[in-house]
Amino acid sequence: MAQTSSDLIYNFSTLNFPEKDRFHTWVKDNHCDCRLQEPESGPFDAEATGAALGPLILSGRRLLRQGPLLAYEVLRSERRIRTDGYDFYRFTSILSGRFTFRSADASSVKRAGDLFILDAAQVNDCLVEADNTISIAVPRDLLPNRTALLHGHTLSTGVARLLTDHLVSLLNNFNRLQPVEIPYVVQSTLQLLTAAVSSASEAMQEAAGPLRELLLGRILRYLDAHLLEPDLTPDRICRDVGVSRAKLYHLFEGNGGIMRQIQRKRLLRAYQMLANPSGPKLHIAELAWRHGFSNEKYFYRLFKAEFGHTPGETLENISHSTVASETIGFLTREKPANGPSGWTLPFGVPDR
Repeated sequence: MAQTSSDLIYNFSTLNFPEKDRFHTWVKDNHCDCRLQEPESGPFDAEATGAALGPLILSGRRLLRQGPLLAYEVLRSERRIRTDGYDFYRFTSILSGRFTFRSADASSVKRAGDLFILDAAQVNDCLVEADNTISIAVPRDLLPNRTALLHGHTLSTGVARLLTDHLVSLLNNFNRLQPVEIPYVVQSTLQLLTAAVSSASEAMQEAAGPLRELLLGRILRYLDAHLLEPDLTPDRICRDVGVSRAKLYHLFEGNGGIMRQIQRKRLLRAYQMLANPSGPKLHIAELAWRHGFSNEKYFYRLFKAEFGHTPGETLENISHSTVASETIGFLTREKPANGPSGWTLPFGVPDR
């Protein structure tokens, strides 16, 4: 496993295990109950790779055997949902093979080229016959509420195609990313995810309107200009920009709300200060206070949720990566006994 200051890269192969244990090993970290349709169909040879990119978890999975695909059933039941507490969305792009989503109403088959979404808080009954897929797991609170309505749906808009290309590129290039680039990658990925979800509803039609885009751009520029001022509130924004509260809240509904947008921007600016080796050296408590966080523990918690590591770990890892960046670019260490903290492979399950 290779580690940068802001992501964990993990590679996994069932070939490292006895043949009789390979399927069990493949699915043991999944959040569903899984079983092979034909248990005697031969060894389950597969590999996975992935990375934690801030709050997002990217994973790619590929079956290695030739010939007929090994089909297996996946069930996330009401009991599972109640007991394990996982709460995220997974977007999956099928590169080859197929995936059948079964519900009480009807079944739908996902084929190569399709991008679909599953909600960990809803029942998931599937038949997997896909031998090459890419998935990204996203915490629920980072996407619009209407995302839950798309459980089991294939996203077929132009934005969804862009998102698929983006995920393929991320999987092929995440080991080239520098630590300071991760927040920008996370931000652009979340924007594409939000757009892909929104484009499935009438709200996306309004979002594409030029007047809305002009207003949104004006508000974002205002936020950047006044970001660190303590009285940056929705009321002040409405007054200075000339927009109603209802319109302001609607504009940022897909990003978790206006205060969440301000919070993310402040966290990103704090991260950039920490990640700049030539910048001023501040105590983390002072950095938190300067960026609008009066409670240091609260700042730590939000920072780790946003970027996957604490401010102190950022300072330590940036120091190490600065020394090594001209030669190897990444630090390497042995894989810990329990795997990377906060997520699992091959299915990219976030920590609860």
